Amino acid sequence: MFLCPHCQGKAKTRSSKAMTRTLREVIYQCDDPECGHSFVVHAEAVRTLSPSARPDPSVHLPQSPQALALAAARNAAHQRPAAEPSGALA
Repeated sequence: MFLCPHCQGKAKTRSSKAMTRTLREVIYQCDDPECGHSFVVHAEAVRTLSPSARPDPSVHLPQSPQALALAAARNAAHQRPAAEPSGALA
């Protein structure tokens, strides 16, 4: 759902088409019969929150700062040296 930019009423999707792998053009029409505004919205994938388990190499979406921080924290946790076993003799 999208709100009409003029009357703030609910607008419904009338049609949409893919422009690219990450961009769709969507035509909306206001539900308010006194307004009746029709308009175009571009819906675009702009960043990755969680990486795909089946990534397409032709799709390039930057990772969000939060996703990068989480990945760095996970990598740091995996790279910590293992603790000495308890009771080990020197």
